[in-house]
Amino acid sequence: MKINRFYKILIISYAISTFAEGIIAPIYAIFVQKIGGDILEATGAVATFLIMSGAATIVIHRSRWSQKHRKTLMIVGWFVWVLGIGMYLIISDLPTLFAAQVLIALGNATANPAFDAELDDHTDAKIKSYEWGLFEALQDILSGIAAITGGLVATLFGFEALVYCMIAAATISFFLILYYLHMQRVSRYPA
Repeated sequence: MKINRFYKILIISYAISTFAEGIIAPIYAIFVQKIGGDILEATGAVATFLIMSGAATIVIHRSRWSQKHRKTLMIVGWFVWVLGIGMYLIISDLPTLFAAQVLIALGNATANPAFDAELDDHTDAKIKSYEWGLFEALQDILSGIAAITGGLVATLFGFEALVYCMIAAATISFFLILYYLHMQRVSRYPA
């Protein structure tokens, strides 16, 4: 079974981005507690992220413009998402935490639907179920690996090292998206 190279780049990039977000997920409440929050603030930050992401997705992707400019939306969204992940380095209080959550949500809302459309364009109709299954499986596997990695890194080296891991993974994911777009451009306009 041959899989499209563009599809491979896209799912690897998304898998790495899943790792970047998932590394803190199981210990998020502990992170919030370390900056002075409690369970209510932790759940409020997650709720802010989810509601902002959902609402922004509807607003951003409701027009034909978003379909026409989906590659631009992927780049802008992924970049904003990386900035939001990077904000974890400066989080020292709850307002900064909520600002980071909003930035990450806006990045996801901008990039994810455009990404999904790109990924769908590169799935083979004959093996579409397999390719979407592979995509879903990688998300679950990387989330599991991220969870244990996050716990180990935070235990052994602290939350700052965990944040650096998040930023490194997010940056690699962003560069893979840029590489994907470059490869597409090159393949369309051969020398």
